Amino acid sequence: MLRVLTLSLAMALSACATTGMYDAPSGQQTVKLTVDNKLSGGNDSASQGGGWQMPGQSAPVRAAIFTVDEDRVAEQAGLPSVKLEPGKHKIQVFADRSGILRFGTFRYKFKEAGNYTVSIGAGDGADKYELKLIDQAVPDKVLVKKDF
Repeated sequence: MLRVLTLSLAMALSACATTGMYDAPSGQQTVKLTVDNKLSGGNDSASQGGGWQMPGQSAPVRAAIFTVDEDRVAEQAGLPSVKLEPGKHKIQVFADRSGILRFGTFRYKFKEAGNYTVSIGAGDGADKYELKLIDQAVPDKVLVKKDF
């Protein structure tokens, strides 16, 4: 009986911890959000791949969108870009440079048919990252800036 209760409790707790999968909208008024990986080594195509690494080789440098409104955008890791409905969204990104994995979250009210970039680069300190949200219509203006 105790074993059945323990198993039931474990299943209930694991169900609470899971999030849904993000269902990207379609249409002309959707917003496009793209990651610009500014971390060293982040622009070569090999760094965007996943999978096993030979011990002693440098780990890939990755930055991607992880969740939209707490729903995962991909089964594994994240995506380099997503489409959104116009309006306020909570976006979670991640950055991984040589095993230093960090998650950052920001909120923003996106305008319809907009094209936005979240730039992820090195932040203050060896283990910190910085994100900047930029509307491509006004590329010189930073809308959100946050360390994580």
